[in-house]
Amino acid sequence: MTETPTPETRVPADETPARCPYCGRPFPRERLRDVHLGECHRDTLTDDERTAVAAAVDDERDDLFVYHLKVVGALVATYAALFVLYLVVLSLQAGG
Repeated sequence: MTETPTPETRVPADETPARCPYCGRPFPRERLRDVHLGECHRDTLTDDERTAVAAAVDDERDDLFVYHLKVVGALVATYAALFVLYLVVLSLQAGG
């Protein structure tokens, strides 16, 4: 069985990391640790940990939704700016 590589976790030196109780991996935030627990240690979680994992996953989904809204807004703004620029160029060519 091949094990998926895990990215290196960077925790600032002046902070105490939130560590996974099962594998000891450090995380800069507890929410990231909770998501890790749900992905890697799903079968051994306690009820409290399952609740924390569910809350962390909901928070991640909310953050992802907000990110998608920002991306769509940026795309709409870019399209609108290009459309206005196109209209200005057309009006300059028609007037000249």
